[in-house]
Amino acid sequence: MVVLTRRTAEGFGTLLTHFGETAGQVSGPVKIVEMGASLARQGGASLFVYTALISINLAVLNALPLPLLDGGQFALLLLEGLRGRPLPDRFQMAFMQSGFVFLVGLSLILIVKDTSQLPAIQQWLAR
Repeated sequence: MVVLTRRTAEGFGTLLTHFGETAGQVSGPVKIVEMGASLARQGGASLFVYTALISINLAVLNALPLPLLDGGQFALLLLEGLRGRPLPDRFQMAFMQSGFVFLVGLSLILIVKDTSQLPAIQQWLAR
């Protein structure tokens, strides 16, 4: 588990430092389900490692200081602690709304990207 966690963190670091080269490797829920179904057909042993990898990825993502995620909440609390008083409600609302737009937009992009790469969709588009 430690190796998986370390490799996941390194992967996120590579995504941030070499975004142009690694952005194509980012997948969303459609690809995750497709890969899980493929592993399930091959046998159950690799499916356990895959679910652990998903869990670790979600934990790392949730810890990022993005609005709406736990890391974003922690960042707001840290700012409040440094200021010594609560942040203005307008700032908090703008922070959360921007995070919502970002996460929904990213989800839609990944869903469309992954769906367009499914073999059934590729065959349908080739007609």
